[in-house]
Amino acid sequence: MIGRRLWIGIPDPEISPETSRHLQQIDPGGVILFGRNITSHARLTDLVTELRELLGSHLRICIDQEGGRVVRIPEGITIFPGNLSLGAAACRDRSRALELARLQGQISGQELHQIGIDVNLSPCVDLIQRSEARGIGSRSFGSDAALALALATEIGRGHRQQGVHDCWKHYPGIGSVKVDPHHGLPRLESQVSETHLLPFAGASAAGASMVMTTHVVAERLDPIHPVTTSAAAVSYLREDLGYRGVVITDCLEMGGVAGFEFEKVIRGAADAGHDALLVSHTPARQLEALRVLERLIDADQGSQAQHQQSLSRLDSLSRIPVGDPMATLHGESVALEIARCGTTLLAGPAATLSGSTKGLLVLPQLHTTSPVEDPLQGLELNLLVEELADAVETLSIDSEPSRQQIERVLTRARGVGETILVLKGFRHSSSARGLVEAVAAQQDRLIIVLLEDPRDLVAIPAGAGISVITAHGYRPVHQQAIADVLLGRITPSDRSPMG
Repeated sequence: MIGRRLWIGIPDPEISPETSRHLQQIDPGGVILFGRNITSHARLTDLVTELRELLGSHLRICIDQEGGRVVRIPEGITIFPGNLSLGAAACRDRSRALELARLQGQISGQELHQIGIDVNLSPCVDLIQRSEARGIGSRSFGSDAALALALATEIGRGHRQQGVHDCWKHYPGIGSVKVDPHHGLPRLESQVSETHLLPFAGASAAGASMVMTTHVVAERLDPIHPVTTSAAAVSYLREDLGYRGVVITDCLEMGGVAGFEFEKVIRGAADAGHDALLVSHTPARQLEALRVLERLIDADQGSQAQHQQSLSRLDSLSRIPVGDPMATLHGESVALEIARCGTTLLAGPAATLSGSTKGLLVLPQLHTTSPVEDPLQGLELNLLVEELADAVETLSIDSEPSRQQIERVLTRARGVGETILVLKGFRHSSSARGLVEAVAAQQDRLIIVLLEDPRDLVAIPAGAGISVITAHGYRPVHQQAIADVLLGRITPSDRSPMG
């Protein structure tokens, strides 16, 4: 029964004999699926069935299917535009955005339930405010804590109505950190933590099935230990914020705790009061985690009592019966409405192409910027190119453009009606900022499309002829919304979820 406290990943889309033996040896309480496990919708459904047949009815199968940047299942289900699109839609029409959040939760929940997924590790309720922060970006609903709580409540409720548990993350809120916990251990100043804790304070009343902690030193809660190994931080969540559901760690192989001995990380996470420990990648680490838990629980009566309490809470994640299955909705239409409602004019005049002469569309080569994202395929912006084919010529450049590429853009831009620069995370790139400054200095009319993060606005030079728009992502649904704005089909909002 000790293995039930471990939620682990497996290496492949198939269960090899070696993986089968490994799973039976650990007998985990949960299995987390990543892009590496998914080759098709049909094969994924078979894999889920095989896992449950191998390990039994206690197994909970989870996935990160947030929408936007974080999508593990790329086909066969609806790809929603992500939290920041919903946050932006709420700036235009809060009531409708809450309805759309509920619909998203229901549709996504229904689609995941049909595959056999028990838990969606979503939504993120981290708040983003600072332009220098790293890691969360469009996974956030924005900077408004009350709005994040309201939208997360609707998504979570929609999930549970369709038989899938929700998991709110990343306690205590890491939207303002300057170090991504995938790479290192950030710190949260005491005065920053207060606001970021507010969505988690509402998780219990919202009925959230799970809360995920992450690797950050939150000075207000524990100035020494990462939250994932801090009894004080987990106690604050349970006692002060009143959360009684399942608490799970973020992956204990991440860079945020790589500087600590692995045995101490596992002991610390268990002693802190986590019900489930997530070890996502390495079979040897997963076995080591099992051995550490066995020694810990066998040697200490207090740990045995805590272990039983955790097992009891984990039992609450039984498969949810769907009492009233929803009528089938066209998920793509809901996703597109969210994207269109959330598309925002951040600065400048209307971002509509004049149509008098062809414009120039400058596209970057997109790259994955965080380990939480699955690798990009190189075809990500095709829909935007197709939609604008009659209105623009297209020029592709590197995401870190060379001086020669910048000169090529300037040469091609001379004489065109408008230049449209498509950018992703460019505030962190000196060469991309150089491109923007050079084109802005030459062109009377410039439209900048931010492919995710409105915080890039801080790096855009002043200019009366510069328009800045974003749909808060780069998926096809975002591209359609951007094309609709550029072609004058819809009017973007003028209010950002970043305040």
